Amino acid sequence: MEIFLWVVVVLLFLLSIAGIFLPVLPDTILLWGGFLLYHFFIADPGAGLPASFWWGMVVLSILLYGADLLTNMYFVKKYGGSKWSSIAAAAGIILGIFVFPPFGMLILPFVFVVLVELMVQKQSMERAVKAGVGSLIGFLGSAVVKVILQVTMIIWFFIAR
Repeated sequence: MEIFLWVVVVLLFLLSIAGIFLPVLPDTILLWGGFLLYHFFIADPGAGLPASFWWGMVVLSILLYGADLLTNMYFVKKYGGSKWSSIAAAAGIILGIFVFPPFGMLILPFVFVVLVELMVQKQSMERAVKAGVGSLIGFLGSAVVKVILQVTMIIWFFIAR
């Protein structure tokens, strides 16, 4: 039974990494599912994961949730986009998940940002495309940050257990 539970823990960890690129999978929740499964069903009673591990995971989980929003907003702004473009990029990511995943998460934010910059902000095509590129870099940047954070959390788990 313990081997089966370990397989489920590892599967949850792998699915959490996949959730970075397939946002319909709740990456952080899957990660926590693995931690909790180990703590309550695999670890020896009273010898589970230490409090420092749990506090660290709370902090890193908050960073995971903020990674998408903060990186996207940062890069759209850095590449000349407006506040409305940041909102359009977020909407594009969410809509892109459902329209044609996984490519919709890259294409729709770009298109939405360019359209907002052209139509709402009355920017030139060059500036609009530059802001759209910022949304792409933001998405890819957040994916890199999230992979680093999740791998750190998984390594910490194996060290702490």
